[in-house]
Amino acid sequence: MTITSLMDDYCPKRGFRGEHGLSLYMETADMKLLLDAGQTDAFISNAQALGIDLSSLDAVVVSHGHYDHGGGLKVLYDRLSILPPPLFAGRGFDAPRRSKNGSQLKDIGLSPQLLPEHSPAPILIDTFEKLSASAYILPPAEKIDGAEAFSRFRVIQDGSDILDNFDDELSLVFDEMEGIVIVTGCAHRGILNIAHAAIKAFPGKPIKAFVGGFHLVDVSDEELIKIAKTIAAIEPKAVFCSHCTGPRGFSALLNFLPGRVAWLSCGMSISI
Repeated sequence: MTITSLMDDYCPKRGFRGEHGLSLYMETADMKLLLDAGQTDAFISNAQALGIDLSSLDAVVVSHGHYDHGGGLKVLYDRLSILPPPLFAGRGFDAPRRSKNGSQLKDIGLSPQLLPEHSPAPILIDTFEKLSASAYILPPAEKIDGAEAFSRFRVIQDGSDILDNFDDELSLVFDEMEGIVIVTGCAHRGILNIAHAAIKAFPGKPIKAFVGGFHLVDVSDEELIKIAKTIAAIEPKAVFCSHCTGPRGFSALLNFLPGRVAWLSCGMSISI
């Protein structure tokens, strides 16, 4: 399979548009799939620059309901209005969301204005879902690592502002010949919890690669070392970081997995 970063926080290639956000285009033998759509239409321009035809998508998955992962959905579906691919999302992905910094609140959810008008209703996922012979949607991973949700992320439910546990978060798993490939948007549920859920879904299968945002920017140094050590103990053949992994997280992973960690920046394509 191949994975191409259409959007990432880091965009070193000339001729591409970068922004804080994520969009990954994946192609297997039997499926063309998009995970997330950045925050604007920039990922579409980048796809055009790479010669990727998004009109041939078989499915679109939004990992969770933040603006930097679904902000470009409306523009995408406006352009694909004749034959729109199905849109998969976690239940509650469209709930109002906020980021809290001291007394300051910032809207970071997917407002109705950002959601597609010219597409079938999103297919809401809360169980393990097979998309093709090798592609699967992983529902929100069970939180078994004991880590608490980050207090700055809030969600509005029944009119109340509460801690966001990201009960809508979806990840992807690809069942490849040499093992499974886990692809995450932000891994708000915890990358180790997601890995555990994927291993449970595919018992006996090694993890071939981790790909995506692992949200290590907010974790403590102690927790970061624990996560990096545990991922190293799983012995993936490769780890490709994006978006919210952050430079500190990237460095920690590289320290424990030398030669097997790289950054999947905007415009970069990998074969796994």
